[in-house]
Amino acid sequence: MESTLRCVIVEDDKVSMEVMKGLVERAGFLQLQDAFTDPFKAIQWLADNETDLLLLDMEMPGLNGLELLKSLTVKPYVVVISSKEEYAVEAYDFDVVAYLVKPIKEYSKFLNAVLKIKEKVKSRSSSTASDRIFVKVDSLLVGIEFNTILYVEAFGDYVKVTTAEKVYTTYNTMKSVEDKLPSSLFLRVHRSYIVNISKIKNIDQSNLLIEKKIIPVGNSYRESLMKKLNTL
Repeated sequence: MESTLRCVIVEDDKVSMEVMKGLVERAGFLQLQDAFTDPFKAIQWLADNETDLLLLDMEMPGLNGLELLKSLTVKPYVVVISSKEEYAVEAYDFDVVAYLVKPIKEYSKFLNAVLKIKEKVKSRSSSTASDRIFVKVDSLLVGIEFNTILYVEAFGDYVKVTTAEKVYTTYNTMKSVEDKLPSSLFLRVHRSYIVNISKIKNIDQSNLLIEKKIIPVGNSYRESLMKKLNTL
């Protein structure tokens, strides 16, 4: 039996709402849990319930889609369906999977977006619960999978967690982050840096390279680093 993807629609326009419901029904594997024309009621529902996918309009009375996303402590995967393109850049800052412009003339664009999310959910459910770290960013707890992290950097009273896609800044200590990262994958190489060992490209006497970032290796950390590496 094909697995289903739970979804919720937030759309204030009733005609557009029916169109979105039709897209959900056509996909076959989407399970519509609820649909809201009032964004405030949607926020309350999302605070009390879990869903996999949020189909979200941008322009709504009293609260726009970006403000709705800011209010969520835990965000599901999001596909924006809006008549306005102007919110796209800001929307992608919230890690939306796709931004589709109404009217949707090509069903395949919608299908490709929700199929991408279906694969993400499938991958997430097949992995263990301990495959990620949650960091507090503003009012959100953001889950970051361990294998996507390149390195962690001290930044005053804050810590920057860098992935290939984004940098997450959180109020924390390096020690606290280090204790939460698996030692099989991560290693402290400097008082200001923790690295994902699998992401290291090369090492010289005093530095290592991850992507295009040159990271210093402290003298007191070098021996433990060399022991961790598979060397010939």
